[in-house]
Amino acid sequence: MDEARIIDKELIEEFSNLPEGFWDFKNDDTKELTHSIHNYPAVMVYPISRNILKIVNKYRSSSSLLDPFMGSGTVLLEGLLAGCTEVYGNDLNPLAYKISKAKTTPLHCDLDKAFNDFANKLDQKYDLYSVVLAGIDDYIFENNYDITAKINDKTNWGANASSILNAYLSAHNSDLIIPEIQSVGFWFVPRCILELQIIRNLICEIADTDLQDYFMIAFSETTRLVSNRRNGEFKMYRMTPEKVAAYKPDVRSTYLNTLSSNICKMKAFIKRAEDRVLGSVHLSREDSRLLSSVPDQSIDIVITSPPYGDSRTTVAYGQFSRVSLQWCDYDTLSYKEIIDIDKNLMGGTPFKKGFANCLPSATLDHALSEILKPSENLERAGDVFSFYKDLNDVLKAVTKKCRTNAYQFWVVGNRTVKEVSLKTDQILVELGRNLGLKHIMTMRRAISNKVMPSLNSPTNVSGKKAKTMCKELIVVFRKE
Repeated sequence: MDEARIIDKELIEEFSNLPEGFWDFKNDDTKELTHSIHNYPAVMVYPISRNILKIVNKYRSSSSLLDPFMGSGTVLLEGLLAGCTEVYGNDLNPLAYKISKAKTTPLHCDLDKAFNDFANKLDQKYDLYSVVLAGIDDYIFENNYDITAKINDKTNWGANASSILNAYLSAHNSDLIIPEIQSVGFWFVPRCILELQIIRNLICEIADTDLQDYFMIAFSETTRLVSNRRNGEFKMYRMTPEKVAAYKPDVRSTYLNTLSSNICKMKAFIKRAEDRVLGSVHLSREDSRLLSSVPDQSIDIVITSPPYGDSRTTVAYGQFSRVSLQWCDYDTLSYKEIIDIDKNLMGGTPFKKGFANCLPSATLDHALSEILKPSENLERAGDVFSFYKDLNDVLKAVTKKCRTNAYQFWVVGNRTVKEVSLKTDQILVELGRNLGLKHIMTMRRAISNKVMPSLNSPTNVSGKKAKTMCKELIVVFRKE
């Protein structure tokens, strides 16, 4: 038996002997270090990758790691702390890139001094703009601007907030300028917009680019926390008009509290890393079906969690990121680039008029046939095919980047479409077999602390409920 097969056997034995529920991490602190500097949808909790690396490294070293769906950079940070010398992460979402960069870049300046200097300067800015801040609500009321107007109301506040505020600021001879952010008045109350721009302007004055990026991540999180959107949901829904009318968020305190918390997390990361030499982190925003910036046959271990399905019907990463990106990157990203994020993610290519399933998976072929039994499901079946076609292409690209005998760990969920169960773990095994991947084993874990409800109504039939995803599977491959 060759060395690779011996290691396979040892890994199977160790993974199989783990206690029941080991991978659930229900009672673990999943917010330590810089892991929780910014909320992000469907994050893979860090103990998963930490324990995978710990166990695999008992039997063979992993000097290079890849996560083609890095999201907020959880796997990347754990790879650094586990001693990987080259860590590669990729995600099309600009917000994911920004969070991952901030999370994995140690800051060695005096962070307490940086915070205090910023807080003092911010106090001075608030004093400078005290008159316009104090008078904005009266101005809005006196001019009968309806801040609860619908998003498509072109005659009032929602669509014209920037120009209304800039006219107000100009009348007070203020140098503060509000950018043209699409529907900014729908998602933010007037004073909140002024305060956010004051904070953003001050962040942009920070000379150290890494420090500026870290402060901007706290700002990004603040835009989410003080917006009119219903927090606790990934898709964008606004508060009720009654709540919007009465909403008075404390923007300055929210930002400074978020920043202070993030600085504590950065200091914890630096302390954890002080006795080790951290490897190099390589981040990209490119097509995960190509991974052009990752050298071929260079990766020892892959740990990743792809989306459960297309963004339109599962987790809308682009929607979650939209308000933040408009505020943080209005000078570098167009509105179209921001709203097209979900379209460009996996499963974004529509197959409305049909498709020919060419993927080597009998499990997928059976599921598509079941979905297609009512002919009116053609478009929905096309969405499913589009997703798995992209997943196959990503698997192919990832495998090309792996060295021989590299291990791949895919954390996936099996969703239901049109009452048909899509067994992604089995589909992935069948696709991998066609690419020269040996299936080592599949492990199960319960999903804790879900944002989505335990029941939903996927058929839109009144009273008809179905269970949402409550388990994930960890599919393990080795490249032969």
